[in-house]
Amino acid sequence: MLLFRREDRERVASGEITLTFRLWKSAHVKAGKAYETGFGAVLVEDVRVMPAALVAEEDVPLTGCASISAIWALAGEHTGAPVGPDTLLHRVQFRFLGRVPPAAASQRELDRETLRVRLARLDAANARGPWTLAVLRLIESAPRVPARLLAAELGWETPEFKAHVRKLKALGLTLSHETGYELSDAGRRYLEDGPRPPS
Repeated sequence: MLLFRREDRERVASGEITLTFRLWKSAHVKAGKAYETGFGAVLVEDVRVMPAALVAEEDVPLTGCASISAIWALAGEHTGAPVGPDTLLHRVQFRFLGRVPPAAASQRELDRETLRVRLARLDAANARGPWTLAVLRLIESAPRVPARLLAAELGWETPEFKAHVRKLKALGLTLSHETGYELSDAGRRYLEDGPRPPS
């Protein structure tokens, strides 16, 4: 299992929290596998070990914490051990899948019609108008390019661009990397299928 504080569960389920740092002697989870949380399954997308000093400011909002120091404190809370700049932490990036059996969760993918409906809602709710297809196409054409450069292509501020990509990631269409993004297999299939208005 991958456990979360009670006060964070709703934000994990909504897709607001997609990153956690854990003080483990060895990795308890593997990328590409799904794990139960007690309130639904999460699919782990990336796991890496890094010194606490390398936790980035841009990671802070993804963890639900208020600051890097709060991330350190939370990581140490699980074991009661102090966390300092040289402490090795496991950086775990994940996506909430909901209440599905973990054995099946790794294979779970939203069907085309559901994706079209959800993307149409994201487009309709945005003051900029339709944006989802443009961002997906941009990531497709420029994988692992820094977010600030992708944002500039659209004339957006970097934090705004990242916030929009997180919404696509929550639908399983993109993957985040240390630098930039790329389409997931589901994202590539969605574009290959030819996006159409929801019926």
